[in-house]
Amino acid sequence: MANNFLIGYPQPQGAKIRVVFDHYGPASYSNIGTSSGTGDVVNASDLSQGGFDSVGIAFGAFTEAYTQSGNYLVKMFTATSGTTPSVSFPPGTAFPKFILQWFTTAAPFGAISTEVANATNLSAEFLRFDATCV
Repeated sequence: MANNFLIGYPQPQGAKIRVVFDHYGPASYSNIGTSSGTGDVVNASDLSQGGFDSVGIAFGAFTEAYTQSGNYLVKMFTATSGTTPSVSFPPGTAFPKFILQWFTTAAPFGAISTEVANATNLSAEFLRFDATCV
């Protein structure tokens, strides 16, 4: 798994830092739904940041989008502790990480199918994120 900053980022934004980055999938995915895996965890510390005030997928819906190839649909959840996905985050504070859950599609940019199997190599697939960090 890798995160690549876009040219010119991170960029100061008042007292906060705006980070736009491409996130590549893991070389060995850990399925959440059927095997209690961890999914694809993105830590603020992976980007040399203390936490996320906000984060969204830059192209697509704010919390889910297709990868650049269209072969996968990815859903995003916050994670305040451990690796348990959550739809909420702690009020008034930044969250330390978020979790991506990867799904296959019936055809490129098609309907969602099933969660990606354990050990699937997703390292050639990526999504772009736009985050405000502390």
